[in-house]
Amino acid sequence: MGWYAVYSREMLLLWKKIGRMGYVFPSIISPFIYFFAFGLGLGGRVSVEGGYLPFLASGIIGMTVMTNGFQQTASSISAGRLYFRHFHSLVLSPVSHVSAVFGVVLAGMSRAVIFGSLILVVGFISFGIGIKSSAWFAGILLGGFCFSSLGLVVGMLVRQVDDISLVNSFFITPMTFFGGSFFPIQNLPSWLSILAGWFPIGAINTLLRASAWSGEAVEAAVILAGLGGVFFAVGVYLYSHYSEY
Repeated sequence: MGWYAVYSREMLLLWKKIGRMGYVFPSIISPFIYFFAFGLGLGGRVSVEGGYLPFLASGIIGMTVMTNGFQQTASSISAGRLYFRHFHSLVLSPVSHVSAVFGVVLAGMSRAVIFGSLILVVGFISFGIGIKSSAWFAGILLGGFCFSSLGLVVGMLVRQVDDISLVNSFFITPMTFFGGSFFPIQNLPSWLSILAGWFPIGAINTLLRASAWSGEAVEAAVILAGLGGVFFAVGVYLYSHYSEY
């Protein structure tokens, strides 16, 4: 149960922050802007099977899961290592390496699910958009796991907290725009469409938009679980070899 102690600690910190507008507002303002700008500006002009608004809503939710799962975890770990200097106390605790990493990743998943669900509520209230199938839950959970694990790895590797912005610029932001969040990846050039099909955000979007468990949805789930497992294993390795000296 060592993971639960780590998870409770992270969630307690989140609970203390979540009531502050300065914490919650920046996490959801960008998705809101994208949602209303693209939804109201292009909703009647873009032809997508099932309607553009449900398509866009799923993409915004996937983007929210990605950014919150990654950003919050990476920032928490890097700040704990480099600024507050309390991360080493976690490493020295009697909690096993796997349990400690699992607790941190689970907290990141929880943040991703919370903010992703907020966007779903807004989409339901504003446009009547809901959940299509159980694959939606797999998408938001596996997506949170994948990007929270990636955030842990990045948080363990960066030498300055500002270095996270480089990962955002060269990895997260391109996936946001080329991973099928705002338009089908089939609209891209063939070589880029194939590459974007392997983006984890593309797999999240596939699951969020799936009306049933099809072969494509299963493949997307396998991609997310596989990438998340790799990131998690790397995170455990880095955590077990961590030293501030």
